[in-house]
Amino acid sequence: MVESLSNWVHHVQNILMQGRCTWVNPFQKSEEEEEEDEEEEKPDEQEEAQEVGPPLLTPLSEDADIQNIPPWSTEASTNLIPQYALAVLQANLWPGAYAFAIGRRFDNIYIGWGHKYSPDNYSPQLPPPVQSEYPSGPEVAETTDPTVEEELALKAAQEEALAAEEMEELEEEEDEDEDD
Repeated sequence: MVESLSNWVHHVQNILMQGRCTWVNPFQKSEEEEEEDEEEEKPDEQEEAQEVGPPLLTPLSEDADIQNIPPWSTEASTNLIPQYALAVLQANLWPGAYAFAIGRRFDNIYIGWGHKYSPDNYSPQLPPPVQSEYPSGPEVAETTDPTVEEELALKAAQEEALAAEEMEELEEEEDEDEDD
């Protein structure tokens, strides 16, 4: 299915230049409008020629190119397991239109804005590149939690340091008292 576009055909009506699948004469009037027009005589308006799309089951290989761009792109969904791969067909004229098939089963999906492809279409400016991550270093990196034994040893060391400071302060006070 991926090798040739002649394996694929149009199975629904084509979209006409009018933007519809079925042609509607814009000059044809309803019965009410015709009754009003009988009262008021107007000059005959020119009739528009009826648009006709290509017949159903026309192969996709007969579709016209779009400014040297092929109208359809084909590819397999995976190259790793070809026996289970889907044949995927992407419409280049209607961005967002896809058809996929495996064996005799197929389906279509359209996820787009409803606008045909045009090289002159407006494309907004791309956003700035993503900011780099904050540099990782020892001041930012998380550390592992200490064990209970390490916490007790730290607490004992802090108490000893505090006791040593208190002893030094007492000795300094005694020295000052003796000097006086």
